[in-house]
Amino acid sequence: MNGKLLLIGLLTGALSFCAPAQVLRLGAPVVVQQGNVTVINQATRPASTPAEPPGDVVEFFDGSMLHGQLVRMDTDRGLAWESPSAKGPIHFQPKNIDFIRFARGDVVNLSPNCHIEFVNGDDLFGTVTSMDSERLGVSTWFGGALTIPRSAIRGVTFLSKNYSILYEGPYDANGWIFGIANMPQSWTYHDGWFTSQGTGCLGRELGLTNSSTVEFDLSWTGILELETQIYTDGLERMENNNGSYVLQFTPGQINLRQARAMGALRNYGAAPFTDTGGKNRMHVAIQCNETEGTLAVLVNGILSKIWKIDTDVRPTGSGILFQQVGFSGGTVKLGNLRISRWNGTFDPDTATSVTNTDSVRFVNHDHAAGKIMAISDGKVALQFNGAELKIPLERVTQLNFAATNTLAETPSPWEVRAHFPGGGSISFQLEKWDDKTISGRSSVFGLLAFEPRAIRQMEFNLDRPKDDVATAATKEFSDLDE
Repeated sequence: MNGKLLLIGLLTGALSFCAPAQVLRLGAPVVVQQGNVTVINQATRPASTPAEPPGDVVEFFDGSMLHGQLVRMDTDRGLAWESPSAKGPIHFQPKNIDFIRFARGDVVNLSPNCHIEFVNGDDLFGTVTSMDSERLGVSTWFGGALTIPRSAIRGVTFLSKNYSILYEGPYDANGWIFGIANMPQSWTYHDGWFTSQGTGCLGRELGLTNSSTVEFDLSWTGILELETQIYTDGLERMENNNGSYVLQFTPGQINLRQARAMGALRNYGAAPFTDTGGKNRMHVAIQCNETEGTLAVLVNGILSKIWKIDTDVRPTGSGILFQQVGFSGGTVKLGNLRISRWNGTFDPDTATSVTNTDSVRFVNHDHAAGKIMAISDGKVALQFNGAELKIPLERVTQLNFAATNTLAETPSPWEVRAHFPGGGSISFQLEKWDDKTISGRSSVFGLLAFEPRAIRQMEFNLDRPKDDVATAATKEFSDLDE
């Protein structure tokens, strides 16, 4: 396998092996009326928060930010950045850049059937088409069919029926309702984060039905006092009689309650969450399985608890509400939200684990270890105890592959990771960026070329530990790194 792949964009075809001169070319999001992909314009309901400066934003490791527009980027000359506060382009190298977030007005809403995790930390959402001992075939929204070396894959999670991503962001404040009834506004939006410095609410209608997964990054100063209400019809204040689920995050623990008729809250009890390593930040994933009657919370990928919930009392709403409570004088920040909806009898666990052997996870939560041979005709072939089992894909939730002895690549300041609308990311050695094409080389896919508008965010210095920039004081860029 030579690793050289060709992806002819969304409008022209599929992926195949090719000569070294050809590259994997990823197109931009498009509107598809029949199929898995829809581009959705953000809601236009006004938000009572100051407008963000237009354009892109670059954030550095010390928390400094610079608004403007990326003009050019290549390994010879570095980055050229236009800023409203500068007379000409600003030039600097990538060694101190955390990420660049590109200005985008649309969100891609996907309905994939699987989530693929790679050994190098990349991931993709798509639809598995085939697999043998060497390759995995998958169809993606951004470019048709991909053929991926099996040795590069850590695991494949098959998502529940009708899985769809309802929201990702924030990239702006549109569609969100700020404040609390008859009280001053406390939440604001700035540079991809919602921030609250006092008691108040932040809500949004999402069309949540059936089961759902809510994920977000959370950071705070002072004492953590945040409530998250899902399946609510109250978007301006916390409602206590609509059947919604209320998760209260306090120092070291999470408490689950359900809003009931006449204001009587049912308390399901508390659970501790994993140690955050002394840092006031964490990634939260809430999985509500209406079919099985469970609600689970994971903190930094580690399960805190699975609660058994009362399905006789159904929520009446379909939105989400965040509320900072108390008067501790601290600050709460929310970012990197991803909210999905799904039907089915299992949680779409998108966190695969490293194992020494192949394994299959089933709908009923059982596991089987063996050798995964192939995927064809809607079935997984598993060599198990000397026999080959053929298991229908509808009974499988996850495939975990044995760890491989893949050699780590030498770190480079130009090794970047592109994050796509709707989820998924690919890392590669960047060679050139201009207003038409981003080009580079991937250890998985070989030569690559992207359209810039197909990328939400570009991450730099992948091997560098992230400082606690989320809780740093927000400030505009002041000192260049050269």
